[in-house]
Amino acid sequence: MPSEPMDHRLFDCVQVNLAKLADRRHGDGTHLALGRVLRFWPRPGVDGLPTVEPRVDGHVAESAALLGLRVTRRQRITTAGELEPGPGCYVVADAYHLPWVPYFGRKHLEHSFLVEPAEDGVTIVDGYHNDTEWGAARPGRWTLGHAEFAEALPEGALTFDLAAGDPPTERTPLVELADADTFVATYADHPDRVRALRGLTLQTWLLTRSRRLHAAALGLDTDAVWAHLAEWDALAKQVYLSGRRVAAGREEPRALFPRLCECLAADHTAFGGTIEIAAKSTVDVVDVPVAVRDSVTAVIGTVLGAEPPSDARTLGEIPGFSSFRMMEIVERIESDLGVEFAPEDLVPEKLTHVDGLCRAVLDAGGTR
Repeated sequence: MPSEPMDHRLFDCVQVNLAKLADRRHGDGTHLALGRVLRFWPRPGVDGLPTVEPRVDGHVAESAALLGLRVTRRQRITTAGELEPGPGCYVVADAYHLPWVPYFGRKHLEHSFLVEPAEDGVTIVDGYHNDTEWGAARPGRWTLGHAEFAEALPEGALTFDLAAGDPPTERTPLVELADADTFVATYADHPDRVRALRGLTLQTWLLTRSRRLHAAALGLDTDAVWAHLAEWDALAKQVYLSGRRVAAGREEPRALFPRLCECLAADHTAFGGTIEIAAKSTVDVVDVPVAVRDSVTAVIGTVLGAEPPSDARTLGEIPGFSSFRMMEIVERIESDLGVEFAPEDLVPEKLTHVDGLCRAVLDAGGTR
């Protein structure tokens, strides 16, 4: 396994701390063994919507096996006092109660972390990296007293003890891609559009990360693969933006469902052969009135704390920019300039460029 630093952004919240543990046991770079498997294999989920999110037990078991780890004990504990912190102590609990993640007190979801003994308490190790609407989650270490840790597990947790097995050596990719038609149609036709788009936001986030991990693990460093991954990134952002808009009572852009079909279809060739994908920009080159540009850049500066430099290609080059800040920029522009963006303009290719935002303002009838 090649030695290289771990990119925490490639993993979901169950995988990431297994990956950290594997690097400790078998050396830097072991984490990439997780990317050998690529799947699109939906199962029934809540609200009649399919999901690609694996069940925790199966996810841990398969991930551990890929990483050369052995599960020596699995236990459902009811209180923090039943836990035995140690070098292989891996825990899955409700993020709603975990004070070091932005979901604390806001959202219920299963989240993993490692627990090590510390004087008068425990040390939490968590490699999760994600930007959320409540702030950023970043890898780190946190020391909690015994009482604090007990408060973090009021409903208990699922715990695993993990030991080193044989180092992973198998590099042959395993790609399992099911037909996507029913999956896409179910989300497109679900009667509760807010629930459907909220669910699809998680699905596209998971699919995007798994494809980036697979490409990194197999060294798929071609222009075609990078273009395909960029398309997945753009789709995930568009789904998030669409969900926010629909939740606010706005019109839904239906074009995202054909786009999802195209991304899933392109997986077959991007990860099993060659594919020609053109990264098309929706930003045109029509001159933008100075007043509109000034208004848009002023909003960007207010939200991000810095106006975009004149030579910036995208807003992503400004520190602090994320999908959540992108949504804030859109909503602030609409409020300040008295416009409403068309659903078809809610695509990252427009919303991450100053010119694209300006054109969306003009298309919505804005003049300043």
